[in-house]
Amino acid sequence: MMRMSTKKKERIEEITLLRAFAFLAITMQHSIAEYIYRSDILQSDAIMLAMLFDFTRFGTPTFVFLSGLLLFYNNNGKLSYWPFVRKRLMDIYLPFVCWTVIYWIAVQWLAFGQLGNPADWPRTLLHELFLPTYGYHLWFIPMIFQYYLLFPLFALVIQKVRQKLQAKPGEASFSRVFMIVAVMGALYGILMWLSSYRMPDWAADWGGFWASALSYRSYYFVFYFFYFLLGAVCAYGIQRWRRFVEDGFVWFGFAFIALYIWQGHEILNHSTETINLNYAGYLRPFTFVLIVSQLLLLYGVVWIVQKRGGAARKMFRFIGTYSFGGFLAHAFVLMLISTITRPLALTGYHLPVAVLTFVLTAAGSITLAKLLSKLSFGRWLVGTTGKQANRNRIDARPAQQTFPQ
Repeated sequence: MMRMSTKKKERIEEITLLRAFAFLAITMQHSIAEYIYRSDILQSDAIMLAMLFDFTRFGTPTFVFLSGLLLFYNNNGKLSYWPFVRKRLMDIYLPFVCWTVIYWIAVQWLAFGQLGNPADWPRTLLHELFLPTYGYHLWFIPMIFQYYLLFPLFALVIQKVRQKLQAKPGEASFSRVFMIVAVMGALYGILMWLSSYRMPDWAADWGGFWASALSYRSYYFVFYFFYFLLGAVCAYGIQRWRRFVEDGFVWFGFAFIALYIWQGHEILNHSTETINLNYAGYLRPFTFVLIVSQLLLLYGVVWIVQKRGGAARKMFRFIGTYSFGGFLAHAFVLMLISTITRPLALTGYHLPVAVLTFVLTAAGSITLAKLLSKLSFGRWLVGTTGKQANRNRIDARPAQQTFPQ
């Protein structure tokens, strides 16, 4: 157990790189979704796109992990709730509202050539703010915002656990943390099993309000809590976490390869004329285990890239810096690209065109985020960027670590 220290907390450089990888993974998923269900796609292209899709499932859980990491790492135990929430409203929720309106206008105009009946605008816009469908990726913002609203409660629980762990010496403390995480992982796995194999039947049997509530379960923070917990574990023992992912790097790699091959087999085994990507859903127990192994492996990769530096680190740092704005904008850029690709006959070329679409979408959305950040009202559209977005440390205050350093 560490003694009290007055040194500044170090800047966690790998956070920005992880943001970049998460953004690229989500962009790849949505680019693949644009092509994989087209009627003229060849089976070989569909299979390869399914494998790429399965490879990128870590994107959203990684963003949840990073949210937990940053919230707990920057928490000094003196949280002023309303300033805390107000800052997140300005930096995260306001851009979400602006892009919700943009997607609402864009989809209405493309689909109907007009904005519909003005009398319906309040109802449809209100629906999009809580259950986004036009900006299909924006569901993540209301979900992650639940963690911000409830953060004082999470911080209190974690603090109580830490106080008990601090009575134990270093490695004994780490072993206890590992056991706690394992137990929570088992509970989360049970939740994923219920989500996959019981909740659909409950929705059908119960009907009414409960059917609607269960059908939107992917919008609830509780269905992603384990990744948030991993972020807290990393935050309170960053050096020990780094050693853990370095020491287990090879084993995480073997585990991921085995799980990835098996899940790919499951996807293909349950597919008929079209690929069934439901078997790669976030809320499935096997996908959960796959994502955790990949997240640990990815952190190791990022830690290696961070230490070696070079052009790769610079590129991923740039992407990570503007990843939030890029995330909000990428579906809009993809929508523009799809107006060109959808009329085309692409038989035999869906795989390369999907990859090209991914490259153009990622580059276009990051560029757009960079340009928007230069505007006087850019914060409304892309949040804070540059130094503010990368400020992954806090002022010097007494800090106490649960894990040995």
